[in-house]
Amino acid sequence: MTKPRIAVFSGPRSTIANTPTLVTGNKGRIEGERRLPGRFDHLVPQRLHEPVRVRIEKFSAHPLEADAAEVHHDDGKPYYEVELRPEDGAYLLPYVARRNDGSADGAPFEEADLRDDAIAYGGRQSFFPDASRLFEEIDRGLGGRAHDGAASELDAIADYDFVRVLPPSGYTKQGEAAGRDFFPYSPRPIGKFPPNTAMARAVNIVQRTIDSGRYDGFIWLEGSPHLEETLYWLSLTADTPLPFAGVSSQRPHGALSNDGDRNLVDAARYVASGLGAGLGAVGIVDEQIFAARTFKKGDARPGGYRATGGHGGVLGSAGDETRVWFRPAYRVTGASGLAVARLPNEVEFQEYGDSPALARVRIKDGDGSLRGDAIAPVHIVKYGHYMAEEDAADPDAEVDVMARIERGLAQEASAEPGAPRFHGFVLEAAAGSGSALPSQTAALAVAAYNGMPVVRVGRGDPEGPLPSNPNDLTIEGSNLDATKARMLLRAAMLRLGRLPKARDPRNPAPQEREASLAAIARYQEIFDTH
Repeated sequence: MTKPRIAVFSGPRSTIANTPTLVTGNKGRIEGERRLPGRFDHLVPQRLHEPVRVRIEKFSAHPLEADAAEVHHDDGKPYYEVELRPEDGAYLLPYVARRNDGSADGAPFEEADLRDDAIAYGGRQSFFPDASRLFEEIDRGLGGRAHDGAASELDAIADYDFVRVLPPSGYTKQGEAAGRDFFPYSPRPIGKFPPNTAMARAVNIVQRTIDSGRYDGFIWLEGSPHLEETLYWLSLTADTPLPFAGVSSQRPHGALSNDGDRNLVDAARYVASGLGAGLGAVGIVDEQIFAARTFKKGDARPGGYRATGGHGGVLGSAGDETRVWFRPAYRVTGASGLAVARLPNEVEFQEYGDSPALARVRIKDGDGSLRGDAIAPVHIVKYGHYMAEEDAADPDAEVDVMARIERGLAQEASAEPGAPRFHGFVLEAAAGSGSALPSQTAALAVAAYNGMPVVRVGRGDPEGPLPSNPNDLTIEGSNLDATKARMLLRAAMLRLGRLPKARDPRNPAPQEREASLAAIARYQEIFDTH
């Protein structure tokens, strides 16, 4: 039987593809140097340089092997003799590498190197540049074996190709640079976050991989605090009915009680089962299947994810057997109205509210790739009790909002390549009612009349949709939280463009208000169905 083939995407800042710092072990230290504490030297997966024959003490694999010595074949020797070869893959071996410091013997690599810019942070990159080594070490059983005592769990499930999208580490000798080609969080002083435009790069590479027709499903790796955002973005914009799973880890690969390896195996089983077809992108962690729309990290520990929105969100269970209990009623991946592959090259929208004239903005390049400048910067405005500085509906009291509007208008008018064409806001208002300060409402009305759509959501983790109001200037964000509403707004702007502008955004004419409300209603339809 032919095994399924899965594409594995490397995303940014991904702990699941990170490893503990490489520190020189005691076997690699010379007399007079600091010794690492503890009774054992630590071991690191490494490859043999050449074949070697070793003798393994019998009955040493378990304290009670010798208790059943009679069931073992006895060849008269107290040891087993085997040949270990480089092609076997990595073995757990002492780490004896030393750092070049100009001395005859060099210096041990230390964990503190990661905080010392004088030695370029020890030249350490702890993240894997793609997931191939991660999969190899899992299949070698270096971090644990399957329930049946064997290894090669991933290989038994499927074949894999590894695709670098926004990888967490890179090949600097090949000209790759952090913050442009790869996005780590360690060493901390040179950690990088992906920019706004990286969202276009992500969906372009993912969609090209989908369009190759070579795969039966997909796995995305990313850092645990950020996976929820990218996964929802891809659930909205990637055009495929095939299973798409996102996984993360609270602890690096190779760390004590790492959870990421098991999450990967569960995700591979989920994809291979075929039960995820039509579910859109899902998060698979801790043997649960979460819908991307409701998937959220609550704490930095295994089991720290939960479903938001108040109406479910855990679609099934993942483990030795995959089970899907529920299917989402909203539109995802292949059924999404925002799938980038089906969007036109240009988006049309009404330029001003008092004129039927249309504006056009190009959102794709000639090859059909989404442009980075089509991704809207969306600013989150948060309401809190006791935060009003004055009892007034003065928009200028919201200096951050007004500055964002000014900056957005300048970028839209800029001829500078890469300047974003669209901008928007999310208002995280009071839970349940969706109310906010009069000054916030006034400032965001100015934003809307400047063409910048505003989504209103409840504070924290909403447990139900905000009440709909077709006569206000905001899009009601259903039961989404602020970060998910931000993703949906960006995707919706690729379909609808921006709102029509008023000639005087602080004093709009009735006709301009009606035009804005009509445009907002089209956004509302998307937010009600996605």
